[in-house]
Amino acid sequence: MKKPLLATLAALMGLQAAPALAENYEVNLTRKGSNVYKIDGKDIIIQTRYCYVYAYSEEAIFKTSGYGGEVIFFDSKDKCDVKAVFGLSKQKPGKYVVTVSHEDDDWYEVFGTSSYIKTSSCLSLALGEEAYLTIANSGFGRLRFKDGNDCMVEGVYTKLRL
Repeated sequence: MKKPLLATLAALMGLQAAPALAENYEVNLTRKGSNVYKIDGKDIIIQTRYCYVYAYSEEAIFKTSGYGGEVIFFDSKDKCDVKAVFGLSKQKPGKYVVTVSHEDDDWYEVFGTSSYIKTSSCLSLALGEEAYLTIANSGFGRLRFKDGNDCMVEGVYTKLRL
């Protein structure tokens, strides 16, 4: 059985496999928004479905299987379905016109791509709305909507295959 995500994650991010099974990974997760968790020390975002765990560097097991996966938090014993996994994209500095839709808190899908924008304290509920994305040399930037709403961009992420 092919496991492209496992190979991609291991090669790109250097995750350590849990000793029990090759498809289980021990990770520390921090909640970055509704259904958005970041693996501490890695440029990987895990998007979940209906996950309400308020984690701050909480130990968890990230299980991958076929087309999906789940996260199991050690402290709370909560299990959450994984919708997708994202790696930080090395977006070239510049100004871009993008069409975005609000997915979750501070998480916007870029229409027509497999890219997502992670913002900070962004209140726009955009649905197929054109916006201006500015990326600085640091990788951070701004997402500005036509209504004047301006959001700080923490990074542009690309969906990894499970």
